[in-house]
Amino acid sequence: MSRPSKIRAQGAGLIASAVFLAVGAVSAINGGCSVSAERVEYARGEKAEAQKDWPGAVSHYQNVVDKWVSSDLAVRAAGHAARILCYETKAFAAAVRLYKHVVLYDRRPEARLEAQKRIAEIDFEHLLDYQGAITEYQRLLELPHGKDEGFVYRMAIARSYFYRSEFYQAQIEIDRLLKEDVDPGRAFDAYLLRANIQLTTKKLDDAIQTLNELIRRFPQRSKDETIGLVLAVCFEEQKNYAKAIETLATLKADYPRKDFIENRIKTLRERQSLLPGAHGLHK
Repeated sequence: MSRPSKIRAQGAGLIASAVFLAVGAVSAINGGCSVSAERVEYARGEKAEAQKDWPGAVSHYQNVVDKWVSSDLAVRAAGHAARILCYETKAFAAAVRLYKHVVLYDRRPEARLEAQKRIAEIDFEHLLDYQGAITEYQRLLELPHGKDEGFVYRMAIARSYFYRSEFYQAQIEIDRLLKEDVDPGRAFDAYLLRANIQLTTKKLDDAIQTLNELIRRFPQRSKDETIGLVLAVCFEEQKNYAKAIETLATLKADYPRKDFIENRIKTLRERQSLLPGAHGLHK
């Protein structure tokens, strides 16, 4: 290679090296600024949260989530914003979106599980999105859970079907639940839901059987929840006024509004007297 060519080649190499170093320096500077900007924005969210400036905190945290998406700080920001939206500002739909971000990107299994629970609870209790609740609680059933948690999830699924007027599926869910080893303290709620399903679908004989089971197994709570009144209504629906009156009579001693019970009994006796074959009022 001639000397001029060698000089040109060395010059080109030096220029390429300079360009590489310059690009690397710019990249390093930009990377540093990016990390710094993320932390600054997150810190602004923390400060606003500490000052109970809920809209400001959510805005800063949302900026972190939008710009850095799956970074650890972005996931933490999503969790902070979701809790504020859920518990402070009651913006439940927005909270669900951010909890779903946590489920998608958080690397900690316990954090993902906790976010999944919040999504299911919000759908069921606040948004009244029962189809969404069914989906989210079914997801929870697929994750590790204890016996008590499993009961809560299955009850929520059964109730969601009930509130959607999908009574057949609600009945299947509650019957499946009651076949399991249900804690006695929780079984009352399951039997009561079964009775409500049976009442709504006009399966009065089944409802009477379930209500009698409740009264037999949980006498004090049945008294507190006035299950006897519901049982009396079932008999009344069947036009079995004698059993309705008999049931109400057993409640009168403990019921705080005795005049209400007496008036109901009087009304039922009048209806009983109008039945074919009846002879006057039954005293």
